[in-house]
Amino acid sequence: MSPLSRLPRGAKLALGLVAALVLAIVLVAPVAFRGSGGKPCAKTITYKGRVYTARAASSFVESIAIGVGVALGCGSAPANVNIRSVSGIAPSRAIALATDSTTLYVRKDLKATPTP
Repeated sequence: MSPLSRLPRGAKLALGLVAALVLAIVLVAPVAFRGSGGKPCAKTITYKGRVYTARAASSFVESIAIGVGVALGCGSAPANVNIRSVSGIAPSRAIALATDSTTLYVRKDLKATPTP
């Protein structure tokens, strides 16, 4: 006879609830830790030795394809991406992806200056 079969029904129920609670914590904890606190994730692209950081943009016009860069960040593996220039902006300052019309990638070491 197993040791559990000698326990009263209430004790078996309590053990089952504790086991279910532990299992739920183990399954939910990685998701909760990944999504809480810390620095916000910013996707970056490396192109011709320069690092560009993603910025939300309301409107811009993509121009011609200029090469291939490497996209990094936010827990994803590095991936080659097709880079496009942005109309009216030198590629040394900002670039875009053909697949994303809402994000502009600005060179990381540039400071924003307000326009008059």
